[in-house]
Amino acid sequence: MQKKNKANLALGISAAGFLGTFAAGGSSFAVGLFHHGFLAATIGGLADWFAVTALFHKPLGISYRTDVLRRNRQRLMDAIVTFASEDLLSTQNIMSVIRTQDTAGLLVDYLEHRGGREGVVEVVDAVVLKIVNDLDSKSIAKELAPAVREGLGGLALENILLELVRMLGEERHAKRILHSVLSIGEQVLASPAMQQVLLDNIKVLRKEYEGESAGRAFVLSALGLDDKELLNIFNEKARQGLSGLLSEQTESYGRLKAGFESMAVAFSRDESLRHVLAAWKEHCLQEVNIEGLLERWIDTSLKGENPFWLPSLHAFVEKRIDDFVASKAWQHRFDKLMKDFLESELTKHHELIPGLIRERLDEFSDDDLVHFVEDKVQDDLQMIRINGSIVGSLVGMGLYLLVWAAERVWGI
Repeated sequence: MQKKNKANLALGISAAGFLGTFAAGGSSFAVGLFHHGFLAATIGGLADWFAVTALFHKPLGISYRTDVLRRNRQRLMDAIVTFASEDLLSTQNIMSVIRTQDTAGLLVDYLEHRGGREGVVEVVDAVVLKIVNDLDSKSIAKELAPAVREGLGGLALENILLELVRMLGEERHAKRILHSVLSIGEQVLASPAMQQVLLDNIKVLRKEYEGESAGRAFVLSALGLDDKELLNIFNEKARQGLSGLLSEQTESYGRLKAGFESMAVAFSRDESLRHVLAAWKEHCLQEVNIEGLLERWIDTSLKGENPFWLPSLHAFVEKRIDDFVASKAWQHRFDKLMKDFLESELTKHHELIPGLIRERLDEFSDDDLVHFVEDKVQDDLQMIRINGSIVGSLVGMGLYLLVWAAERVWGI
């Protein structure tokens, strides 16, 4: 706008100078020189004003060959679209710029220094959680149940259980089991509940032993063998027996261990037990609601805001990021894949670019387009007007000098 004012000022000065020198009259050299200079400057300024204005409007209401931009909008749009899509934004030009960029390096910088690592983890969490939580648990359970049932049915659980029994009969396991059982036996023996049970049974046995015989009762009383004393004697003998067995040094322990090992081996080879276990397995598979169990497991374990697998997912993503940052080979491969992918997509969909450009240009109305272009080139066009006035004045004064010199030389 400032240059437009300067151009109008230059034109006004030229016109005022022309009128001023014309009104001054006279035939002096200086007056004639400036008169012709101002006249030419006014003519040049008016001509350039008309030309510049004719690009965007109808100067003085003249419509012939004016309002150039509006009248040639379609042709100009076609030229812009062609230039932008085929020359400026051609696949070759775009890729020539992209090929100079280290896309893997940019990604590493983003991951390590611009919060990209946390952002990637958050995005992966959000996406995977969204996918998992949107799963239809009932449908998935219904689809999986037959396969799970078939898999469990094909699993020889009875053989596994019998093999487990056989393993329990091995010496190292048998010793641990017997030691645990004997230790538990000591604890049970010392418990108040067991002591009360033993005391009650001793009372019953003593009464049965005495019966109707006063002699037996007298002998027991004379020896001081009341119920509590008999219980103490039993406890002492039982503790001695258990301690001996726990020491693993007694013959009784050897017989007990050998008997347990033999029993375990016998059970592991018992075909009837195998058939019982197989029938129990089939019965359980028929009775258990596998579909319901799967559905509840999916809802309670897989879904939710913080399921059990989320830390493992975090660790997996972090490890992959660390591997990518540390591996130049991975980065080179990523850079090549990214650029090849972009080039492939640009080649495949390059025809979209002209449509996008044309769609954006079509958003401008004629008035908006004229205002937009005029605003962008306004300063340069106004300089043309100023230069027209200056050049016109110089040409006018130059021609005046030539005429003045010719008159003096040839006496015209």
